[in-house]
Amino acid sequence: MGIAPPPRLELRGFILRAWSTRDAPALAIALTASDAHLRQWTPWVVDGRVPGVSLEQRLAQHAADFAAGAEWVYGLFSSDETEVLGGCGLYPRVGPRAVELGYWLAAAHTGRGLATRAAAALTEVAFTSPTIDRVEIRCDPLNAASARVPRRLGYDLTGLAAAEDGVELQVWHLSREEFVRQHSFDS
Repeated sequence: MGIAPPPRLELRGFILRAWSTRDAPALAIALTASDAHLRQWTPWVVDGRVPGVSLEQRLAQHAADFAAGAEWVYGLFSSDETEVLGGCGLYPRVGPRAVELGYWLAAAHTGRGLATRAAAALTEVAFTSPTIDRVEIRCDPLNAASARVPRRLGYDLTGLAAAEDGVELQVWHLSREEFVRQHSFDS
């Protein structure tokens, strides 16, 4: 696909870093404390996509996929990297020359702009690759907090699509051209 995101991004107040198996204890704490919050919108974050796979195995797979360029899943960590605040990633599953951007936050860390700032950083990372022309975000139409992220970042709501579990999701797009237009005054 030609995209090579960095394994670590230091942002104001937090760090995005590719997962490793050593993150399993901190991730387990975040998932346990956020079970009801996450289960409402993103049950796969809590349960994992593959039943019977341990947290360590999931993180090892994320690390292997990151290294292989299959998908790029990050943990969102406190500045000292002792606490998992959430997660986000870029997934090449929405068509040619496009990636999907996903994010979740632990319940204790919502409402602080972390998902917006992480999504902004990964949007920029995606568009640094000349092979990416579109970034897409999908979220439950009832999850108003999640929908505010693409809206704040200038994504356009283009419709609904069915998820694997049959739930209808909002589909938000941002093209390279629109990204460049939005950021042309930043320099």
